[in-house]
Amino acid sequence: MPKPSGSQRKLFLNAAYLFGGKAAAGGFAALQTVIMARILGVSDFGLLQLVIAYIAMMNQLFDVRVWETAVKYIGTYWSAHDADKTRAMIKLSYLLDVGSGAVSFVIAILTAKLISDYVLHEPGAYVYIWVFALSLFIETAKLTSDAILRVFDKFGVIAVVNTLENFVQLILVSAFLLLGKGIMGALYGLVISKFITVFIRMVLVDRTLGEKGLRNWLVSDLGLIRGEWREIGWFLGNTSLMATLKVGSDKYLGMMLLGYLAGNEAVGLYRVANSASGIVNRIVDTLNEAIFPELVRFTSASAIEEFKKYIKASTKNLLKIIVPVTVVIVLLAEPLVEYIFGTEYLPAVNTLRVLAVAVLVSRFTYWISPGLLAMGRSGVRTVFSIFTTVVYLGLMLVLVPPYSYEGAALAFLGFAVIKSGMAYGIFGYYIKKDHG
Repeated sequence: MPKPSGSQRKLFLNAAYLFGGKAAAGGFAALQTVIMARILGVSDFGLLQLVIAYIAMMNQLFDVRVWETAVKYIGTYWSAHDADKTRAMIKLSYLLDVGSGAVSFVIAILTAKLISDYVLHEPGAYVYIWVFALSLFIETAKLTSDAILRVFDKFGVIAVVNTLENFVQLILVSAFLLLGKGIMGALYGLVISKFITVFIRMVLVDRTLGEKGLRNWLVSDLGLIRGEWREIGWFLGNTSLMATLKVGSDKYLGMMLLGYLAGNEAVGLYRVANSASGIVNRIVDTLNEAIFPELVRFTSASAIEEFKKYIKASTKNLLKIIVPVTVVIVLLAEPLVEYIFGTEYLPAVNTLRVLAVAVLVSRFTYWISPGLLAMGRSGVRTVFSIFTTVVYLGLMLVLVPPYSYEGAALAFLGFAVIKSGMAYGIFGYYIKKDHG
C-alpha cells in the first residue's frame, strides 16, 4: 500500500464537510436549547437535561462502541481488496450495535423508577425516561452507519444527514413546546426526529454500499473473519470499556452527579454554560471524526514520520481557530448568556468562562485517542482513561458540594489540565518505544 499523500488537505477537506454540517446542525441544536431553556424555565429545563443525560449514559454504558472497530477493520479489509471480509465486518458491526441498543433499552426501563426517586428526586420523572428510552434502539445503529460512510469518504453525506437530523428535531421540539406540551412534548419531538432520520441514514448507507458492490452484506458469512475474532474482540473490548469510562468524564455524568448533589436548577445553569462553551467542541469533533481513518492508513503503511507530522500540523491549524473563539466566549460571556438565554441564567456566566477555558485545554490533545488506537495501543488508552476518569470523579465529589455548578466547571478544568499533560507524555513515550 503506498504511503498516503496530501493527507493534511484531505483531513481538512473532510473536516470542512463535517464542520459545515455540524455548524448548521449546531446552530439548530443551539436554537433548540435556547427555546427549551426559555419556555421551560431553569428547573424544568434542568430536569429535561437530566432525563436526556441518563439515557445518554445508558447508551454509553452498554454501547459496545462498534464504530471505531468498524472504521478500523472495514477500512483494513477494504484497503486489502477483500470484499467478502468487508461485508462480514459490516454485518458483525450492525449485529453488535443493535444488540447493545436492546440491552440499553431494557436496563433503562427497569431502572427508571429508582433513578426518578433516588437520583432525580422527581417521583414522576420515570415516565419521561420511558419515553426517551425508545431512542436507544436507533442511536447505536446510527454509529455503525456513520462509520461506514467515513470509511468510504462520504463526509459530505454525514454532514447533510446530521444537519437534517438537528433541523427536524428543532421543528418538532419547538412545535410541541409551543403547543404547551412541556417536558413530555420536547421528548416526543426528540424521539420522533431520531426515527425519521435513521431511516434516511440507512437509505444513504445502502446506496453507498451499492456503489462499492457490498449491498448483500446481510447474508455474508461471519466465519470469514473467524481468524481475526480474537484481535477484533480485544480491540472492541478496549473501545467498549472506553465508552463506559467516558460516562465518567463527560458532561452527562457531570450533570447527573450535579443534579443529585445540587438539584435541577444547578443542572439548568450548568447546561446553559456547557451549551455555549460547546462551540469549541463542535469545531474539534469534526477533526476528531475525520482524523481516525487517516491515522489508520498511516500506520497500515508504516508511515510513522508522516503520522507525527500530520498530528502536529493539524493541532497547529486547529489552535488558530479555537483560541480566538475561546477568547471571544470568555470576554462576551455575560451578554451571551443574558441576551440569548435570559436574565434568569446570568448566574452561569462565570461557569461559562471556566468551561470555555477547560474545553480549550482539553482540545490541545484531541488526537490522543485516535492516535493510540491507530498505533494498536488500545490497552494503553484504556488505562489512561481509567486514571483520568477517577481524577475527574474525585474532583467532582470534592468541588460540587461546596460550589455547586461552579464547582462542576472547576472539576472539569482540573480534569482537562491533568489529561492533556499526561497525553503528551504517553504519546511521546510510545512513539519512541515503538519507532525510536
